[in-house]
Amino acid sequence: MDENSSQSIKNSISENLLKLSDWATHLRYEDIPNSVLQHAVLILGDNIAAALSATNEPEVKTYHEKLLSQQNGNVATIFRKDGPKTSLINAALANGLAITWNELDDGYTRTAVHPGALSQPLILAAAQANDLSIQEMLRAVVVAYEIGTRFARSWPETLPRLHPHGVFNSVCAAAGYASLMRFNKTLFMNALTGACTMVSPGPYSHPIQGALIRNAWPAAGAWLGYFACEMAQANIFGTPSGPYDVFQVGFGATSKPEHLCMDLGSEWTITAGYHKLYGSCHHAHASMEAIETILREHPLLRGGEAIKSITIEVSKMGMNFNNTKPVTTLAAKFSIPHAVAATIVNGASATENFLHESMSNKLIAAVREKVVMEEISHVRPWPYDRPAKVTIELNNGEKFSEFCEAALGSSSRPLEAPMVLDKIRNLSEFYAPNLELAVVSLRQQLQDNSSLSLKTNAWINSFYTK
Repeated sequence: MDENSSQSIKNSISENLLKLSDWATHLRYEDIPNSVLQHAVLILGDNIAAALSATNEPEVKTYHEKLLSQQNGNVATIFRKDGPKTSLINAALANGLAITWNELDDGYTRTAVHPGALSQPLILAAAQANDLSIQEMLRAVVVAYEIGTRFARSWPETLPRLHPHGVFNSVCAAAGYASLMRFNKTLFMNALTGACTMVSPGPYSHPIQGALIRNAWPAAGAWLGYFACEMAQANIFGTPSGPYDVFQVGFGATSKPEHLCMDLGSEWTITAGYHKLYGSCHHAHASMEAIETILREHPLLRGGEAIKSITIEVSKMGMNFNNTKPVTTLAAKFSIPHAVAATIVNGASATENFLHESMSNKLIAAVREKVVMEEISHVRPWPYDRPAKVTIELNNGEKFSEFCEAALGSSSRPLEAPMVLDKIRNLSEFYAPNLELAVVSLRQQLQDNSSLSLKTNAWINSFYTK
């Protein structure tokens, strides 16, 4: 690329980043459509439940106990049983570690990114610590989501080399915190330019290989996003075209700066994401659904003893998730063979499919070895870009096939609110028995256009009310 072209792109990034910051700082809560706020509340509940579900995983429990032992604050909740409180940063770190641990958080597939998981741990902790209203908290949730998705759409080619939990972690968190704290346009932009330089080049291969550090990238982003905002307030920040140097020069992704501001205020990306029914990488869900369809028609295949082989045809991206011998729970979540085997043995919805006990399950291990993966011949554009065709061959030579073009819960087949609420209840009722009720109540108040008088802190406390 010649110098003139490079400068033109840098100028466009600077201009669009300033427009994006201007939009974020001038967006009023009243400007956000009710349907968007309804989605925001549902996503919040889903992600909090996802975090709660991971709190008894050994690594998460150990880290939470370490943070709680420090006794350095009592202003923000760690989402675990009884809702203990700690400092703003420690709560953000604790919840940031847990929120993607069980792969049950929401996401956005048009360009893979999880802006909710990357921004909400800091938003919720800061809203509690600063005694802010539900309205301010929801506004920040929406702003962070819209900014996170637009950054991902502006530099989509970081995939499949780098994982979005690292590439966009500090940007999403900084956007949420800057919105919550009502930064002006200049300060907001300075926070984003600083946060861009603090993103993590986390390899996409790490979750496939089972490196648990991947689960820590949202927590790291919460701290770095907060720090970028602190630095901006101290007049320390990056350059207006800094994202070019990071994402294009550093990460090798072509810049599409027009996407930073595309359809702001008319397209709300927070309504176009997905909710997961199963605790695995989203690329495995179509395979799991196809397997369940076959098993409903042929229930005697449950367990896998009668099965000779299982051929899974997936997209080119899906072919990355072919690990037949995962050694950690994260590797299992990013293994289509494990997801398929666990579905055959336990059923797709079984909570134990991707937890520690699944790693020593001999039936699952045996069925994993029967899985063969192939690239599917034709894949349609998003939102139909994660299909799967499953063919099961029995020991007696019989074959059964099923095709799933898009899994339930994806953008093309979104879950209805009652299904998401059922998921929230099932994941959270042991830890925070009133989370589902709090989500339902808040959504009902929005539906009725009632005045939201609760503070964020009171709403979160209500999750644990006996």
